[in-house]
Amino acid sequence: MNVIFLDFDGVLDTIHYSSMEDVERRIKILSDICSEYDCKVVIEASAKDAIDEKTGYIYNKWVRNVFKLFKKYNIECIGRTPNVKKGDASMWKEDEILLYLERHPEIDHYCVIDDDDTKNMLHWDVSDLDKVRDHLVTPVYYSHNPEEEGLLPKHKEEVGKILKKQR
Repeated sequence: MNVIFLDFDGVLDTIHYSSMEDVERRIKILSDICSEYDCKVVIEASAKDAIDEKTGYIYNKWVRNVFKLFKKYNIECIGRTPNVKKGDASMWKEDEILLYLERHPEIDHYCVIDDDDTKNMLHWDVSDLDKVRDHLVTPVYYSHNPEEEGLLPKHKEEVGKILKKQR
């Protein structure tokens, strides 16, 4: 099975484009990616906290609207990464992704679509996505050219290259 671990902010909405029409435009691109590469989606965005893990109920109206668009464009969401604590701190996204993969051995290939790569954005030595870097596609949340923000058609090819790799 092919899976996309999906962030929302910076992927579906951006600093310049955050209306539901903008989100829908990006979800259409995601739908094309899922269709072409036979992918299912797992939410790794902080918005996952609006989804009750046991019942699936979505507490946030914006997130409910995103899921309505997923349904409209035949995007199958199979879950969300777990919230796990290390002491008083939350685990980094990479650890939550790797834990999800460990719990779901049926996943053969995966890609992470997330703009939040602090290592590249701030030129730090640390990122909460280092352990999944070979599987990472990073749309841009903010650009001086707003047309370069968020999930774009050009990312489809990047996702395809990553999904062809074995994990």
